[in-house]
Amino acid sequence: MPLLRVLAERIGKADARRGYRLAVYLGHLFQWLGVTRKIVRRNVELACHGMPPPDVLRRFEARYYRHMALLIVEFLRQPYVRRQDLPRVFLPDGLAEMLELYERGEGVIFVAGHAGVWEMAGHVAGLVGIDLLSVAKLSGHPLIDGWTCGIREAGGQTIRDVRGSLWTMKKTLDRKQAVGINVDQEARQSRVFAPFFGIPAATSNAPALLHLKTKAPIAVVTAHRVGVFRYRLQVCDVIRHAKTKDKQGDLVAITTRINAAMEQAMRAYPEQWLWSHRRWRRRPDDEAEPFARVDDTAPLELEPA
Repeated sequence: MPLLRVLAERIGKADARRGYRLAVYLGHLFQWLGVTRKIVRRNVELACHGMPPPDVLRRFEARYYRHMALLIVEFLRQPYVRRQDLPRVFLPDGLAEMLELYERGEGVIFVAGHAGVWEMAGHVAGLVGIDLLSVAKLSGHPLIDGWTCGIREAGGQTIRDVRGSLWTMKKTLDRKQAVGINVDQEARQSRVFAPFFGIPAATSNAPALLHLKTKAPIAVVTAHRVGVFRYRLQVCDVIRHAKTKDKQGDLVAITTRINAAMEQAMRAYPEQWLWSHRRWRRRPDDEAEPFARVDDTAPLELEPA
């Protein structure tokens, strides 16, 4: 572990040029090894309503594996991004919108998903003064969790294990603070099935439950890479749902809107999503046929027309 810390610190402190070159090399290595390629291609096939042509798929995979490598380097560089660096590192528009939402004093449920550079979204929220409690699935290994949480908390956010965290998040919102949660991975418990690119996907109902209990708005946000270690934060949607007597219907409606906002982010930067996760693995019991589409959502385009 000490050796890993030293290596991580050297990478984190490296200048942008060297850090980017390392990521490019790692990206080529990941692609050559075919890391999770089978999962990536299955997800692409579902999101695109069919497998793209081989040349399009090959170019997309090259961009995706480079993105994954950049995520590693960016995570290690994250503690060295300070508030005074924000004008150089972030475009200003989304930051102002996110801060304005928080300063209304209602509490905010920030949903980032695994689109773009999601770790950086929580980091920058802390830097601009948002009192943010973010939840993540921790490994349970004290040394590893201590190290990764130290990196994540360097900007000022607080990290808690997502397991058993619903009450803690509710109390945080009752104090009119903010919580951060990702919901674009398969949920095994406390889930609803909501369309994701037209196919029902098992999605955590936690943001919807918190919204119904606290009335705090849900802000779907992303931090996408738009240059070499330069980012744009975007508020994709702000959800305020009128509660009805049909709780399950409310949960599905809110979660469907969250998934639609994540789709919007993915259409803008298709390679900047965690394609290596089996997003559609768990299926509804009443599904007519495997991976049946339930709406007319347009297919994802991997390259601009």
